[in-house]
Amino acid sequence: MITGTKHIQSLSKVLDRFIAGVGETAAWLNVVLVVVIITQVVLRYVFSKGLVRLEELQWHLYAVGIMIGLSYCATGDTHIRLDLLHHRFSRRRKEVVDLLGTVFLLMPMVIIILMHSWPFVAESFRIKEASDSVVGLPYRWVVKSFLLIGFGLLGLAGVSRLIRAVAFLIMGSR
Repeated sequence: MITGTKHIQSLSKVLDRFIAGVGETAAWLNVVLVVVIITQVVLRYVFSKGLVRLEELQWHLYAVGIMIGLSYCATGDTHIRLDLLHHRFSRRRKEVVDLLGTVFLLMPMVIIILMHSWPFVAESFRIKEASDSVVGLPYRWVVKSFLLIGFGLLGLAGVSRLIRAVAFLIMGSR
């Protein structure tokens, strides 16, 4: 049993490394975002001329960052906890709470969002959706695809978290 648990834990580590790699790569978009924001501010307040394309690019970069960041935070256990008692729990109790939260809250939410966003994204691809603004960005379908990518990665992070929790509960603190 312990050998099987070790193998399944290695799957968790592979998933975590993959998600961390995607997250760390996507984090560089924040540099681009800062440059876009500064450029837009300078154009608007110094030259009294903002650009719709830059404003939309800001929204798109925020969206991609948030969608990728969700899974990155879940994998690294750096998400915000609302459980005021969590820090007082034993490691075993924390793992049980995380297991139950993942099974009954995280994974159902991921599944529901993926099920409902799939047709939304597919339609956007089908019509090659672009900005409603004539001077806006084309390729809005690319940004909408990050609903599927982001929540797909979050689902993988949930699977990894489940593996770690179950492995700890089976093996204990060995």
